[in-house]
Amino acid sequence: MENEVKIDKGTKAREIKIENLSMRQLLELDACTRCGECSNWCPAYEQDEREPINPRGRAHAFRSIIRRQYGLFRPESFLGKLLGKQPVTEEEIKQIAADLYECSTCKQCHYVCPVSIDTVELWEAIRRSIVEAGYGPLDSQKDLVTSVKSYDNPWRQPRSSRARWTKVAKKKKRIKEEPKDISKNKAEVLYFVGCTGSYDVNVEEVALNTVNIFEYSHTDFGILGNKERCCGSVLQRMGDHESFEKIAKENIQQFNDLGIKTLVTSCAGCFKTIKEDYAKVGAVNFDIMHTAEYLVYLIKSGKLELKHEVKMKVTYHDPCHLGRHSGVYDAPREVLRLIPGIEFVEMERSREYSRCCGAGGGLKAGYPDIQNKISQTRVSDALATGASELISACPFCYQGLKVGIQAAEAPITMRDITELVYMSMSGKTETEAPAADEGAEGE
Repeated sequence: MENEVKIDKGTKAREIKIENLSMRQLLELDACTRCGECSNWCPAYEQDEREPINPRGRAHAFRSIIRRQYGLFRPESFLGKLLGKQPVTEEEIKQIAADLYECSTCKQCHYVCPVSIDTVELWEAIRRSIVEAGYGPLDSQKDLVTSVKSYDNPWRQPRSSRARWTKVAKKKKRIKEEPKDISKNKAEVLYFVGCTGSYDVNVEEVALNTVNIFEYSHTDFGILGNKERCCGSVLQRMGDHESFEKIAKENIQQFNDLGIKTLVTSCAGCFKTIKEDYAKVGAVNFDIMHTAEYLVYLIKSGKLELKHEVKMKVTYHDPCHLGRHSGVYDAPREVLRLIPGIEFVEMERSREYSRCCGAGGGLKAGYPDIQNKISQTRVSDALATGASELISACPFCYQGLKVGIQAAEAPITMRDITELVYMSMSGKTETEAPAADEGAEGE
């Protein structure tokens, strides 16, 4: 195994802080009934059937560590000596860390847990303790963290090229104009593009289609361009809370100073992080919407007319951070139903029971083979519907599911929901800037 632990079994481990876990979370470790229901749903365990991988196994392993480093069962305590308890070794901690990071933090275990343990909050708190003790993240994941700290994005790309996609798109006539720099020219809406949409040419359609939709609907928007930073989701998921908090504070200050009314983002991870995780760091003075939610607003307000049929049979994949984490299930489905010509079919597992694509929580970086298998399993769910198109509302899911489609050589096309909206508003199948006379009437 790529992250197999090899270390002297006798080396005593450094203490894992429990201060990062609330009293509720410490009680949740004990509340696990070991019923095994989570094992039936965990996407990682489905591919790697080792007990420490599933949520039940993780809770049991970490609870054992705490009891042996603190409390009545310490090896040096009376009960510890009586029961022959041994000190926690570095090998144990590193193995627990390796197992803990073989998780996409999809939150499926929470929804099937009979006692409703808030598993993701628990896993992230434990990861934070693991990182502070120097045992995480995994070597294969450290580049992500280092890159965010050094380049403000997880892809090791220079800050100066973050907005390069706008210049290339304008030159190729795929957008009318480069979006305005909102830090210089005020606008009501900030389109927060995100790292994946900004740098990955394989998913550039998401940003291009969003810009064209905003232009077409006369949305008063702008972007931060090269001044945009990573939202910090990677750091928070990996357990580097101190670095995440620093980025969150800087971003909150930057956003609040813009005077915007709404921040819109296409990335489910950015959406969850900015809307929910930032709220624990500081207050924002604007609304936060996912692109799918904003599309519903544009269509229903008459600013965006979907006048062309898109004759496709599609199925929709719920991104974990948009669905289970943030509760946004209806908006993407409403958009699909408002597009004329679309035949929409649900997968057997959808909404809160939607299968993860495997790309989140650092799993893709730490265990790419597991992510590939999880992705292929989700693609199989899509194929079972008879759909020709697999739709999602997140660049990261787009990336993750594309891996599965290519690996399985599956006869299905991956698309972001903005692509279908663009097709319906423009009548075009290839992204290009709308003609000068196209677009809804301005206010």
